[in-house]
Amino acid sequence: MKIIHLIAPAASLVLIGVWNLSLSRSISGVENDNGVIRKKISATGAAGNVSESTRASVASRGNSTNGKQGIDWKHMSGNLLAAEDDDRNVEVRAMIDFQLRLAGMAREELIAALDEISTLDLSDAERGALEQKILEFLVKKDPQYALDRFVDRIESEPDTIGWQLSNAMKEWAKKDRASAGAWLDSQIAGGKFESRTLDGNSEMRVQFESGLLESILGSDLTAAGNRLAALPEDQRREVLENLSFPELSAGEQKSYAALVRQLVPADEREGSFAHIADQLVDENGYDKVSGFLDSVSANPEERAAAAMQVAESRLGNLASDGGVTQGEIDSLRTWLDKQAPGQTDGIIGKSLAEAAQDGGDFGFSEASQLALGYQKTSGSDEVLIAFLKSYSAHSNLEEARHLAEMISDEKRREAVLRDLE
Repeated sequence: MKIIHLIAPAASLVLIGVWNLSLSRSISGVENDNGVIRKKISATGAAGNVSESTRASVASRGNSTNGKQGIDWKHMSGNLLAAEDDDRNVEVRAMIDFQLRLAGMAREELIAALDEISTLDLSDAERGALEQKILEFLVKKDPQYALDRFVDRIESEPDTIGWQLSNAMKEWAKKDRASAGAWLDSQIAGGKFESRTLDGNSEMRVQFESGLLESILGSDLTAAGNRLAALPEDQRREVLENLSFPELSAGEQKSYAALVRQLVPADEREGSFAHIADQLVDENGYDKVSGFLDSVSANPEERAAAAMQVAESRLGNLASDGGVTQGEIDSLRTWLDKQAPGQTDGIIGKSLAEAAQDGGDFGFSEASQLALGYQKTSGSDEVLIAFLKSYSAHSNLEEARHLAEMISDEKRREAVLRDLE
């Protein structure tokens, strides 16, 4: 997925949530966008850096296109490419004005803009940058037209145009699921998704199937199941995991879990639950994960897979943000005791080792101290044994051997020390 990042001086604050409406964001409508823009400009206190034309555009939707003033496409394509390259010389005010102008265009105006661009003397990169930005808005206005116009570029430009068109599939399916599904089936039959990765799958078909499936998931579980069942078994999990699970409603999340249990191969189901948990754990802790597992009556194996992933994700994120505290370990321990009873010590030991592997301020020594402290309070050697089986321990042999001496069970201590030789 190609996301445009913009790094500019102080004025870049104005663009947070304004220009960098990345291709992954579903635009909820021009009115909402303009409201966001107003709030961002106000919040940054940067009104002096924003042109009068920008303020007028915010205040009056669509007025930015009045007067029939042309757009300097060549100049704007240079700005787009500069933003893509994180060039600090991007013209911030011009970018905001351009964004607003596109947002105010009707379907026919966006199409006319694409037609005009096709006739200009532009490089492939310049034309592509402009097309991607215009397509971002056209997908919302007329997804079917967007798909028909750019269908031949699905496979040739998967990270840009292709990805945007998979979003168009989702938008079209929301309005007319039958027609969108028929269009996708006709393209598949015509060989449009023949390009394969090394594992034999079509990355773009996975994205399109995911877009269509998302529109079905909450309203017709049987239809969603039939669509997923028609795919090869080794592609079903990938199609499901291409959906943004946290953005699904509670009912859609339950349907998702039902499809995992029914149609994902048995040896991959626990991995699917781990993937779900990884998307739900956040800086606030574990409540979202617990709520989901309870809502679908997760079995012990599903909970254990989710618990392992949650522990690794949570401690890894904390380590990246500055470190893992004893308090966080205690909170994780309490949660794991409920979700994966009998496995808590081993999960924490392995997760601490994984968190230490990336280095930074939270390294092997810090993780060792937490593991040792945990062993002393719990009376269990499992945390140290799991910790010392890691790649991290084998990368820090001297410290690892010293820690292994703290294992209370003699036979297990000797086994670990032999493994560390």
